[in-house]
Amino acid sequence: MGTVLSITIPFFAIIFLGTAFSVKKIFNSENAKILTKFALYVTLPPFMFTNILKASTNSNIFNWNFIIRFEIISLLLLSLSFLISFFILNNNKKKSSLFALNSTYPNYGYMGIPLSILAFGEIASIPISLILLIDTLVLLIFTSFFATHSEKNNLINEFFLVLIQMFKNPILLAVSLGLIFVIFNIKIHSVIYKFLEILSYAATPTALFAIGINLYNRIENDLIKQITIISTFKLIIHPILLFSIFYFFPTNNVPDVWIKVAILCSCLPVAGNVFAMSIYYDTFIKITSSSILATTVLSTFTVPIVLFLLL
Repeated sequence: MGTVLSITIPFFAIIFLGTAFSVKKIFNSENAKILTKFALYVTLPPFMFTNILKASTNSNIFNWNFIIRFEIISLLLLSLSFLISFFILNNNKKKSSLFALNSTYPNYGYMGIPLSILAFGEIASIPISLILLIDTLVLLIFTSFFATHSEKNNLINEFFLVLIQMFKNPILLAVSLGLIFVIFNIKIHSVIYKFLEILSYAATPTALFAIGINLYNRIENDLIKQITIISTFKLIIHPILLFSIFYFFPTNNVPDVWIKVAILCSCLPVAGNVFAMSIYYDTFIKITSSSILATTVLSTFTVPIVLFLLL
């Protein structure tokens, strides 16, 4: 347990440090936006890129047994949460697609990447890269399909828009570039590598501190029912389902650390990208922002428990 606490306490302490500065009004939401942009464009891309290079293995990077199992659970959770939202909570298709995305899409970028590498070492950068790339593509296409279908828009145009938006994301670009360098054994000059490595040192504290600033908010009472269901799906059901598929349908060629990274990522809070999707489709905005807040706070309890079971 001491090992788990030595990882999670400093990690979440940085988040709550950001909250404390926000409460004292030293930092505000505008400052958080600047820090978030700094992390997204300047520090997290080199952090991801350099850690992929450190992992330095090109053997079976695209492990399809791993990818297929992970995405089966993503699609199962998406479908189940969509149906509950549509038939039980009486949300329309567009809202239900955002409900499903809230229930399934973890905060890979700002929490999953630094926490996985902190817990399992640089070797974790390979599975988290695959999850980040492929799961983002699957989840955003699903959301786009149902949100677009409800408006009778051009689905093909929406599909290409999703791809364009994905590859405008600096983290996804860094992941793609890192995987290319590893697969083709491309060497990088030591001066450039050192420059990227220095930038990467600021990634974790900047991203976590920005999350903390945004936590200083309130959840409206009339949203609690839907947020509770989303939180249950995201923090409890998702990791249980993912553990189950790897436990009951084992495969020999998936390293244990990959499975652990996948399970750890599945219990993370709702990603900030979901809020961007809510803004884009102009729906479910309040519930999405509140779900990000609620699951981030609750994850301070669930993540240490899951990490304790994994280590």
